[in-house]
Amino acid sequence: MEILSFDVSSGRPAQAHGSVGVTAQALLRGDVVAVTVLHVAAGGEVGRHPAPVDQLLMITAGHGVVQAGSGDWESVSAGQAVVWRAGEEHTTRAIADITAVVIEMVAMPLRRGS
Repeated sequence: MEILSFDVSSGRPAQAHGSVGVTAQALLRGDVVAVTVLHVAAGGEVGRHPAPVDQLLMITAGHGVVQAGSGDWESVSAGQAVVWRAGEEHTTRAIADITAVVIEMVAMPLRRGS
């Protein structure tokens, strides 16, 4: 057994794409899937960038807004998830501190409904 820590102090500052107030803790990096925990401080932002592969952002705490392309800003909060497909430009802003789990993989199969 191994216990992994992913609190804010375990992460590394993420400044790519002009990101501000973001820390990231990679939990898993494989050939097929990557799992990262992001912390975005209130007022912080994950800078606009194209998704390199399909991405699922699962918000576990906090709330903010997300945008894809030049579309409208959409509110998101704990208990919601956002999917961006490979190549889709997107950004995330935190209104209150956000903790999120990001899963990245090629051609992510999503199951909708229960």
